[in-house]
Amino acid sequence: MICPKCQHENPKDSVFCGKCATPLPASEKPEISITRTLEVHAGALARGTLFANRYEILEELGTGGMGAVYRVYDRKLEEEVALKLIKPEIAADKKAIERFKNELKVARKITHKSVCKMYDLGESEGASYITMEYVAGQDLRGLIKQTGQLTITTAVSIARQVAEGLSEAHRLGIIHRDLKPGNIMIDKEGNAKIMDFGIARSLLGKGLTGEGTIIGTPEYMSPEQVEGKETDARSDIYSLGIILFEMIVGRAV
Repeated sequence: MICPKCQHENPKDSVFCGKCATPLPASEKPEISITRTLEVHAGALARGTLFANRYEILEELGTGGMGAVYRVYDRKLEEEVALKLIKPEIAADKKAIERFKNELKVARKITHKSVCKMYDLGESEGASYITMEYVAGQDLRGLIKQTGQLTITTAVSIARQVAEGLSEAHRLGIIHRDLKPGNIMIDKEGNAKIMDFGIARSLLGKGLTGEGTIIGTPEYMSPEQVEGKETDARSDIYSLGIILFEMIVGRAV
């Protein structure tokens, strides 16, 4: 099958071009079939793998403390989404899974253009995963590293968008508690989206962490977080201030 964009020749049953990842003509897409059991615990999912009999792996976007994130094609919804494959050792922890359920519940309440949409929490082949909106671009951490420092205009624009997204979350009684450049995506148009409410919790509900537990990334944590005290919306605002400083000068401290 010839790619209409780059003219690369692909196997006839391909859904995406193996060279440029362009979707191939729908008329030639194969019927979904059951795939072999995936060895998801052994390492990264390979490009072209069909996960959960629904998500076709396009590329790995990155890895973090909670697991790997992939750009995938959702064959059911016929659109690209991001899939976070949770590390087995974390998924085996019932409290961790409860935290991810909490992430999904609280994040779904936030409907703002500057907050990444959360979709679903599922399990397949013994692996737990979360699906969310795919944002084509790069995280703010990578942008700062690439440019050294941002212009005042760009920095203020990003900070304003993040502040607006946080404002909506705070209005709903939700705090992020781990706001940092790596959790802010910037798309190709310069729009900012806050990601990963994995350790967020509702101010109106009971937290999943015990008293005195320190959660967050040290460089961006507010004083009360460092001391393991109760946090509120002001902690997110403190973190945003550090991020704004980093965007302008090129370093957090």
